[in-house]
Amino acid sequence: MLSTMVSSAGEINPAHQQDVIFSPVPHSNASTPPNLMSSEYHPVYGHIPPECAYYGPGPESYQYCAESYQHHQMCAVTTEYGPMTVPLVSTTSNPPLPLPIQVPPGHVVQQIVDENGTLRHVIVSHPPPLMPIPTFAPGNNGQPYYSPGPAGYPNPQFTPMQPGGVPSGVPSSHPNMPTAAQNAGMGPNSYMGSLPAHAQRDERVQRQYVKLRRKLDQKQQSRDVNSYNSPYNHNGPVRKDANYVNTNRRNISNGTSKPTTNGGAEEDGSVGSTGSVTSTGTQDEEEENRMLAQTEMLSALIPPTVSDVTSRSAFVEWNHPDRFSETGENKYPDVDVSDSDFRYEVFISDRSRDNRFKSIFTGSALSCRVKDLKPGTMYAIQYCAMVGDVKGQPSTPANFNTLPAEPDPPLSPKVVSRSRSSIQLKWNQPLNDNGSKIINYVLEYDEGKGGNHFIEYYRGKNKQSTIVKLQPAYSYQFRVAAVNLVGQSRYTPIITAMTAGSPPTQPAPPFLAEAGVKYLRLEWVSRATDDEYALQMEDPSTGHGFLAVYNGSAPQSICIDLKRNTKYKFRLKAQNEEGHSKWSEEVVLSTLPDRPGPPHKPTLKGRVHAYGFKVRWEPPTDNGGLPITDFALQIDKGNGFEEIFRGSETEFNIDRLSPGQSYALRVIASGPGGESEPSEPCVITTEPVCPGKCHIPRIVGKPKSNSVHLKWNPPDWDGGSPINQYEVGCTTPDNQTQEAYRGKETDCFVNRLLPGRAYLFQVRAYNRIGAGPWSDPLEIVSGAGSPDAPAAPKVTTKTAHVALVSWNEPLNNGSAVTEYRVQLATPSTSISVEENKEEGEIKSVENEAQSISSFNLVYTGSSTSCEVKGLQPASVHLFRVQAINSAGFSEWSPVASHQMPPSSPNAVGSVEALSTSNSVILNWKAPLCNGSPIIHYNVIVGETIHVVSAESFELDNLMPDSHFKIRIQAVNNVGPGALSSSVKVATKPLPPPAPKLECVSVAHFWMKLKWSDAASKNVEYLVQMINPYKDEFEVVYRGTSTSTKVTRLTEDTEYQFRICAINGAGQGPFSDLYKFGTSKAPPPQVKGVKVEFTKDSNSFRVEWFGVQCNDTLEYQVQICRRRDQDYRTIYRGSERSAEMKPQDLDDGASDYLCRVCAIRICDDRTQLIGPYSVPFTFHAPDSVLNDFASSKVHSSTSSKSLSTTAQVSFTFFQVLEEKMNEISYESRVGILAVFALIILAFVISLITHHVVS
Repeated sequence: MLSTMVSSAGEINPAHQQDVIFSPVPHSNASTPPNLMSSEYHPVYGHIPPECAYYGPGPESYQYCAESYQHHQMCAVTTEYGPMTVPLVSTTSNPPLPLPIQVPPGHVVQQIVDENGTLRHVIVSHPPPLMPIPTFAPGNNGQPYYSPGPAGYPNPQFTPMQPGGVPSGVPSSHPNMPTAAQNAGMGPNSYMGSLPAHAQRDERVQRQYVKLRRKLDQKQQSRDVNSYNSPYNHNGPVRKDANYVNTNRRNISNGTSKPTTNGGAEEDGSVGSTGSVTSTGTQDEEEENRMLAQTEMLSALIPPTVSDVTSRSAFVEWNHPDRFSETGENKYPDVDVSDSDFRYEVFISDRSRDNRFKSIFTGSALSCRVKDLKPGTMYAIQYCAMVGDVKGQPSTPANFNTLPAEPDPPLSPKVVSRSRSSIQLKWNQPLNDNGSKIINYVLEYDEGKGGNHFIEYYRGKNKQSTIVKLQPAYSYQFRVAAVNLVGQSRYTPIITAMTAGSPPTQPAPPFLAEAGVKYLRLEWVSRATDDEYALQMEDPSTGHGFLAVYNGSAPQSICIDLKRNTKYKFRLKAQNEEGHSKWSEEVVLSTLPDRPGPPHKPTLKGRVHAYGFKVRWEPPTDNGGLPITDFALQIDKGNGFEEIFRGSETEFNIDRLSPGQSYALRVIASGPGGESEPSEPCVITTEPVCPGKCHIPRIVGKPKSNSVHLKWNPPDWDGGSPINQYEVGCTTPDNQTQEAYRGKETDCFVNRLLPGRAYLFQVRAYNRIGAGPWSDPLEIVSGAGSPDAPAAPKVTTKTAHVALVSWNEPLNNGSAVTEYRVQLATPSTSISVEENKEEGEIKSVENEAQSISSFNLVYTGSSTSCEVKGLQPASVHLFRVQAINSAGFSEWSPVASHQMPPSSPNAVGSVEALSTSNSVILNWKAPLCNGSPIIHYNVIVGETIHVVSAESFELDNLMPDSHFKIRIQAVNNVGPGALSSSVKVATKPLPPPAPKLECVSVAHFWMKLKWSDAASKNVEYLVQMINPYKDEFEVVYRGTSTSTKVTRLTEDTEYQFRICAINGAGQGPFSDLYKFGTSKAPPPQVKGVKVEFTKDSNSFRVEWFGVQCNDTLEYQVQICRRRDQDYRTIYRGSERSAEMKPQDLDDGASDYLCRVCAIRICDDRTQLIGPYSVPFTFHAPDSVLNDFASSKVHSSTSSKSLSTTAQVSFTFFQVLEEKMNEISYESRVGILAVFALIILAFVISLITHHVVS
């Protein structure tokens, strides 16, 4: 939904041309779509206040106005605004019909329907004539003129446009109404962009408008007054909106209007009975010309004049625009202005910076003074003239330079260094020299007298100076000024500097202001000569001496994190700008002691009795810095803690207590620093009495051979304390009593009993105090069991690998022994054994045997001895025996350890041999020595024995390519061991010598090398060549062949080669360098051969493409009859074309072949003939063969057919070659690969078919 905005002049903005204005009837439903043709919509007057905005067209279009306008029956219309256009759009499919519109007295309405179906109502509120539409008459130099108004009205006199673009003849009573230029967002120089659209139309539109104007004038003369028009209508000219011409342009044809059939409305949209129509185009065109003339007049400016130029100001003058000629005639008669109407704006630009102009003056005066300029600077100044809101072009700039001035003051000087008699100052140059260079600087000082009396000390170009012969510890004032050719600058701000003086005297020692447990606050006397103080402290416990604790100007300091009740030494030093004083006398100050820490938790000393106990405690670890004076012991009997002892002792005996009651105790330590916190409380309970006698135990079930299950009841009295455990005592058959069980349960299993023996069992109870009396004894006899463990077996040596083991029969425990088992173990580590005095008898070591878990069964039987074979010589063996009866297995007997005697070593194994051409190196691992260290080895080579002491041996001075059989034997103190297995070794042959290298064939890019074959077998050859680009050897061949072909060489180049032979013995020596060279390459194939017949010269011309070569080239042309292929040379030379006469052809032939080759002529005059080009087939014309036509007609016909076939064949291959040259190299490779794959597939299919068949 579009909106129509109303301008300040009462005109509708041309950007909203298709809007509809209507006024709803009061009490109507706003949600109901309006019907423009219904009678419930009242006419709308054509004058709209600027505050109202109307929206339409559409089914929900309504009128919205500002709150200041209250609508009742209809929208009120005022007469304070100019003409406007109200478009109404019909919502039906019928052609638009004129509607009755009521206008106030003094108004005229015109209704027009355009090509878009929009019914327009043109309403004028004032009868005076307005600006007509301008036309462009011939002979007027393109300037618009304004035609006279309709009959009955005088020609209008138009006045210049107002700044807002509204003619001055139209009143505007709204003071706050924005102008048209302001509504469009344009400035005062944007007048040309604000011209109406119809003022810029072409001549065709103007002619159409004149025809429409003539037709409307005729209708005004014959019309009758419509009953709907206002009686105050004066039939005057109506001002048209700019949209009128645009919207009616398509409804006018050939300057005449067509008759209408709808209520008097014509096809062009005019209603003859409602009024007349005029145009404002002429007025706008005249306004445009006037504005252009005014702008041209304002731009006719003379450059300004600059005078009275100083260093920081200038006087600028200018004149009014040049409006009059030399004869006094006004150049711009259409512009009516006076000198008082002009206003000027002056701009200035600094040429030394960005050259941008900025405004410095606006007014009606013809001169001004520009101030605050920079000295010695070039400026440009210009101005422009204005009349109202119209501004002309700026004038030509006038340049001028300001005069130089004294420089700016330098930056304030700074003190670089100072001594007791001198001060060195330094300063920087001024920020601006104001157009004249600095020639020197002036330094002044006040001689230390103060005030404003300064004398000059230095004058020169340097920017630093040293003032000498000054008083020590004296204050001086300084200032600096800069001087150029114009004068001296202002002085810098005064700075004050002081020479060095004397350091302060020794200060008084600091004194204590406040002391604490971990801090000391010290103060000292402050003096006027002291600037800062340095305080040092010495902690005697650290031994580090005095350390700094404070540096500052305050006369006090606090030392924190000190130790309590500790003495510290302090000293003070004062300092100022001249130095520091001596250290003050040392003073000793001490911190305060702290209260002691809590004592340790009280502990029980001795036993707790039923009516008392004795407690003790340890003093606190932290005594606060001073010894503890006394302790306070407190006890809690259930009513809170109360003190029962105070003194310096650390133990106390507490009595008159109740048995079996708990008491809490704590201790408090007291010292000079105060009382400590209470210690951790200790809870002690008085002892009760022992429990009573237990009942006799009873047996559960049947006794077993090695265990019994007992059960008992608790005692009748626990002695005042709960029973915490029971003890079961066992009396063995040998009258020894031992503890069998201790625990809280009232039953137990007693194990490890001996079978078939009598035992006595008793029980007693325990509480916290102790054990009660034993119960009455219970006698039990255990059942039968497995035999006892046999005694340690006896081992006797028979040989180095055989031992005899014997043992005694153990107790059988009521059942005879039926079987014995003997186990053997060999410990991984040596076990210390102790030999008996008798030979072969070894003492068993039980604790060492327990570590052996890998026992193996070596004997089972009823005998009490056995023979064990296959033992390791010189090693320790462990033996044990187990007895078995019907009741079970006995425990293993104690382990018996036996040492076997040593023997000869084992055979040597893992012999490795490494051979060369004249030596063999043998390596082997040492075999088991079997208890006696190996003395040496016997290396047996054939019938020769070599004695070696190490596990390696080298046989040298051997014959190459010889075979040997080697065996090795180890020898110890017992004797030689077994021989090792035979090792067969062969020495390697000698490396072959380098063969002789020969070059058997050579080309321009390859050469074939050949060498003699070596006498030995399995020989490999290595050929190397020196790379001419890298100057290093590179391998060109390695293999067993006796020849190779070296490719990718450069023509006419010498290469160096060497060769060596490699066999199993290694690589032989390289040969001497062989030098071979490549030959020169023949020229490439000639391409592009063609033969053309020239009728003028009655000859053939042969042409071809040249080839590239470093030497001299010649070309050779050969032709032959296509039938016999017998070529003959017709030309040889360096040119790339040749002439061929008919005499060069054979008689009676018409088809020929032509080919060309290149011949390279080397420096040594040798000739290299390149390949011939592809033969070119050409045909001899009939004019050449007329002499042979009658005799050889049949031959000629045959030749022609063959020639045609050859030409077609040649044309096919030539086209194919051109097509192949057009595609890329990769594409050609791909095509060849596809053809190769097709051929390979075809061959494979043939082979497969043959194999299957």
